[in-house]
Amino acid sequence: MNFWFTFLAIIGMVIGSGFISGKEVVVFFSRFGFWSFPAIFATFFLFFFIFKFLLCKGEHAVGRLEKSRFSFVLNLLVCTIFSASMFAGTIDRAKNCGIGFVVVFLIILLLICAFVSKKGMFSLNKINLFLVPIMTIVLIFALISQICKGIKIESFPNEFGGVSILYTLLYVVLNTSNGCVLISSFGQKLNNKQKTRAAFLSALVLSLILLFINIVLLCRPEVFEEEMPLLQLFSGSFRQVLSFAIMIGCLTTLFSLIYSCSSSMRGLCKNEFLIFVLSVLMPFIFSLLGFGFIVSYLYPIASVLGVFLLADLMFVPLLKRADKKIHANSKNAK
Repeated sequence: MNFWFTFLAIIGMVIGSGFISGKEVVVFFSRFGFWSFPAIFATFFLFFFIFKFLLCKGEHAVGRLEKSRFSFVLNLLVCTIFSASMFAGTIDRAKNCGIGFVVVFLIILLLICAFVSKKGMFSLNKINLFLVPIMTIVLIFALISQICKGIKIESFPNEFGGVSILYTLLYVVLNTSNGCVLISSFGQKLNNKQKTRAAFLSALVLSLILLFINIVLLCRPEVFEEEMPLLQLFSGSFRQVLSFAIMIGCLTTLFSLIYSCSSSMRGLCKNEFLIFVLSVLMPFIFSLLGFGFIVSYLYPIASVLGVFLLADLMFVPLLKRADKKIHANSKNAK
């Protein structure tokens, strides 16, 4: 069961509002035209490598967060940006039901966030087990319905092809750096074979869904500038269903981020109210900047911060361990 909890947690963490709405896909892939296809192919291997690395060696990340203020601040900033996006996406979808519903919904949402922050992985597993399959099935069904209408991809300028490689790296870092603590925690409950399978299956499913979204968007480049491009392709009841799936995507990622942020803070701070303020209320305030603004302008910043975070959390501890082994061997030799 731990294998499926890990798989669902990774899928729920990555498929957030930016992913399922298509905005994130446009920013990092679709706007590069045909260059987006080799970029997505490379994304599969990068996802697999980092997922496997975090599942196998991620226990060092938790300890590093407690010792390094640099890592702690970076993790807080990255989680804040992503959580703000999830809050903004959720609020945007809830607005369709009226202001009264939004107020009640936000109160309930903040209470659930407080529960996840306090109870941790147990509550996260229960939520993912229910929400992630529903969200994934609805998204795949919506993409298939669009693809069945016919695929006609127009030619795009390819002058940004080299830049697409950089954006691919940033995209993978963006969607893994914020889940270092989460993935590391699940990795401690799996054996080596389960870690490899979880990393492979997660990377494969995410890359295939990413590919299908990219194909659908390339057929309709006029929606690139929309706040939620994929949603603009649907109307009527189908639009409402996909809108519901986007809300689920926001919630699963939001809960994952709150778990990652609050659990890393708990090693340094025992004040539960302060943890709630920093991991829940602060992202909620930043969400007022708007979903489109956060995805378009703050996500690339979060990607750069994520590069430093991953390096400090994962590679610095490994280098220190290697250095200690070298010193120990040299002493033994003497």
